Amino acid sequence: MSSDIILNLGLAFAFISLAIYISNKLKFSSIPFLILTGILVGPHAPEIFGFSTAVVQRTESIDLLSRLGVLLMLFYLGLEFSAGKLAAAGLSLFKGGTVYVGLNFLRGLAFGWIVFQGWAEAFVVAGITGISSSAIITKLLVDLKRTANPETEFILGIMVFEDVFLAVYLSVMSSLLSGGGDVEALEIIPGIALIIVFILLVIVLGRRIGALVEPRLPVKPAETFVVIVFTMLLLTAVLVETIHIAEAIGALLLGLVLAETVHSKRVIQFITPMRDLFGAVFFFSFGLEIDYRLFGDAVYIAVGAVLMTVAGNVITGLLASWIAGYNSKRGFNVAFTIIARGEFAIITASLAASAGVNSTLPAFAALYVLILAFISPVLAKNSRNIHQAYIKLIQLITKTGVSEG
Repeated sequence: MSSDIILNLGLAFAFISLAIYISNKLKFSSIPFLILTGILVGPHAPEIFGFSTAVVQRTESIDLLSRLGVLLMLFYLGLEFSAGKLAAAGLSLFKGGTVYVGLNFLRGLAFGWIVFQGWAEAFVVAGITGISSSAIITKLLVDLKRTANPETEFILGIMVFEDVFLAVYLSVMSSLLSGGGDVEALEIIPGIALIIVFILLVIVLGRRIGALVEPRLPVKPAETFVVIVFTMLLLTAVLVETIHIAEAIGALLLGLVLAETVHSKRVIQFITPMRDLFGAVFFFSFGLEIDYRLFGDAVYIAVGAVLMTVAGNVITGLLASWIAGYNSKRGFNVAFTIIARGEFAIITASLAASAGVNSTLPAFAALYVLILAFISPVLAKNSRNIHQAYIKLIQLITKTGVSEG
């Protein structure tokens, strides 16, 4: 039995390595390739010339590594910012983030209701289509060499704002799904209030908490340091779940606190390889769950959602950037860089599927993420060209209006 588990894990990592190698060669995000690979070699794999390509099974060991991948991705994101930076982001981030997240969520809610005619499904679709992919966006910023651009700080701020919003969203969705679609406001409000208070306390007291933790983290040896940090991550995930906050959000908040300590860079150094390793398992394992035979029912919905997302994201991105004080050029960079959807859409679809919501949602989420993961890098890369075309169009319209006048 143990040899079968090792063989299954070995095959999984072999295919994960292949997917990452191909994506690197093509200079593309590895996420869509990892999901596709999981689909092609998982339990629902196709048969080619009478031979099934289903060689990897979804086991408890893969599920565990996948779960750790989610924790590590959110933990790393918190380490990159810190509670202090989040608190210092100011009113512009709050206003811009509120506009961007709020309008995206309402747009997704309307789309979900029109397609599925149910509030539970609409709420899930709003989450799938409303939250950007921090993993893909970060990779795009690095690949396009825009990390030093003025608008990048706003992009990263929106990503953190979305993560905070996600804590509230997951709580409401959990209540909605567990209630079978019938949710009383009075039942949800206490949970939302608890989450908001908890998050605000971490943000406001982040530096003080970090100051308490800092001297208690041993600098040497490295083995002790890594084990203690990883233990803190796991225990934090368990702790926040006891108060009905998603474990991934607990990982994010721990990252925000540890980012306030002198150990933050060292933690990032040790965590990054594990984030990449287990994060890859997470995306691959999601592919293992997808049955490509269901895609036929979700194609039109996914394509419609992609068109809705691209068009809507341009409007909300430009509006949020304008509110935050950026010009149209910077606004176009923001709007086209944060189109990608990824890990949160997959998490949301997984939670919905486990709760027995519409069976089309997992296939829809997978197709939606895949399409956006392939086209968003192209759009982001050409955001400046699109802006130039926009300026020429405006000038043409202006000249036409003047000549007619």
